[in-house]
Amino acid sequence: MVLESMINPKNAEDKPWHVFFIAIVYTFVAVFFSNFLFPSQASILSIAMVTIIFVPFFQKLFKIEEEKDDLQAEKKIRMNFWMRHSQIIFVFSAFFLGIIVAMSFIFIFIPSQNIFQLQTETINSIATGNVLSSGHFEKFFFNNTQVMVLTFILSLLFGAGSVFILSWNASVIAVYVGLVVKSLTEKGYSMATAYIVGVPAGLGTIILHGIPEIVAYFLAGLAGGILSVGMLREKWGSKKFNMVLMDSIKIFVLAEVLILAAAIIEAV
Repeated sequence: MVLESMINPKNAEDKPWHVFFIAIVYTFVAVFFSNFLFPSQASILSIAMVTIIFVPFFQKLFKIEEEKDDLQAEKKIRMNFWMRHSQIIFVFSAFFLGIIVAMSFIFIFIPSQNIFQLQTETINSIATGNVLSSGHFEKFFFNNTQVMVLTFILSLLFGAGSVFILSWNASVIAVYVGLVVKSLTEKGYSMATAYIVGVPAGLGTIILHGIPEIVAYFLAGLAGGILSVGMLREKWGSKKFNMVLMDSIKIFVLAEVLILAAAIIEAV
């Protein structure tokens, strides 16, 4: 793939900002072709195209992560599970932020009702309280847990299927940030100034509960991804498979703890 010629998956963990810029470029490409080919379905097709582009890339990253567990099982390296897998969180973060930056830019500077129709409807339903209302800890916790479990299952079944869920969430946040930018333009700010100020301001309003929540989704995707690779590559019950399984369980539990923390923060 052209993506792999731009950045080697083996080096991505050492160069996450390369992934950030590549995510921006490919998001623009995905949105352009989605709107050109099927404009009425562009809001979901653009997410599907981003997923198609990046799934092979993340699948190879998951193989690299699984190989780290193999080395640990063989005692060729001595690192705890967080040291083994923390770098891929930065890759996920760079990928996620790249989509937000690209889609928020498109939302502001290339307005089209079709491109972000579903995302806008999601934001409106949240704003009117049809999905969640402030102060309801149980709703926040169970809704986010459902998304996290779905992320894990998709990653387990399809290797990097969690990329779709992450891309969708990034697009919704991008629209939210775009609405913050538009509100600034209505107050008299120039479009460029509103964008420069509005993007960090919009992200800042959700950062407290957003960071643990999104990182939890990253971790769930990682847990499912390395377990998926381990189930295909390792013999069930072997030392290597058990290491992969234990890492997957630990990462999943950590993800649920972060979901709990995010729900508490958001409910306050």
